[in-house]
Amino acid sequence: MRFITIFSFFLLFSACKSDRTTVVSSPATDAENAYNANPDNANANKFIDEIMVQMQNEDADKAALVDLATKGLEVAEKFNLPPRIRTFLFYLIKEDYANADTPNRILALANQMSTAKRPQTANILYRAVSDNFTGSEAAKTALAKGDPEVTKLDNYLVNIGEGIFKGEVNKIGINRNAALKYVDACEAYALGFPNAPDAPSYLFRAAEIAKSIQTYPKLMSLYDWIINKYPNYEKTPTTFFLKGFVLENDLKNNEKAEEVYNEFLKKYPKHDLVDDVQFLLENINKSDEEIRQLIEQKQEELKKK
Repeated sequence: MRFITIFSFFLLFSACKSDRTTVVSSPATDAENAYNANPDNANANKFIDEIMVQMQNEDADKAALVDLATKGLEVAEKFNLPPRIRTFLFYLIKEDYANADTPNRILALANQMSTAKRPQTANILYRAVSDNFTGSEAAKTALAKGDPEVTKLDNYLVNIGEGIFKGEVNKIGINRNAALKYVDACEAYALGFPNAPDAPSYLFRAAEIAKSIQTYPKLMSLYDWIINKYPNYEKTPTTFFLKGFVLENDLKNNEKAEEVYNEFLKKYPKHDLVDDVQFLLENINKSDEEIRQLIEQKQEELKKK
């Protein structure tokens, strides 16, 4: 059977990218030129749309995208577009954390989350500013705005996660709204504390929950976050495997799954999952019935030996 049981919800509480790069495409440049010539709402949104398309391009040059996202943030703030503002702030904090403006960006994102009635996420971001940028004006503001009851973030995250299994749950015992809050909180932690030893672990837990509620765009972004930012994390090879598995079985993108499987074999030739990846790769275009028959045939051959 193709199905492999690999996700465990109760693990929550237990203690690659390509060398190719491409420049930002001309549609974004054209949209920027149109906006600069006539900075109205329509051109602002077209420019932002093109930037967001580019931000989905895994092969695009990151430095160019950071510059473009910075411009996009300025436009979104000028026209007061909160969802766009949050998107650009998230991207810039994640991809350009060393920037001198990072504490102000995290504070701005925390304020946005608070306004959007996402207090758990806001409180984690406020703590990130006050803890990581002590003495700054942003830290003083964050300390005043954050919930003073939030002291130990690990306990805070556990408490948020406990809600996943309470209240109105689906057929597999998951409260979707609580699950989304937990995923948001884990992302906020990794975003605000990217160098913390447990940051990739929280992203991995968030990915488990995202998989359980089938939010696949979020799931794939979490996998990529782990793979790209934490290559030395002990579960990064497993994350590679899971990314390929989801692409093949849930998203039905065999071509992309094959790329991921091959990259796994190249990066981790001695990993325990190599045999599994090779089997999946060799049978990627076979039906479940064909795979079942193949497994039964091999079992019969083993019995005869």
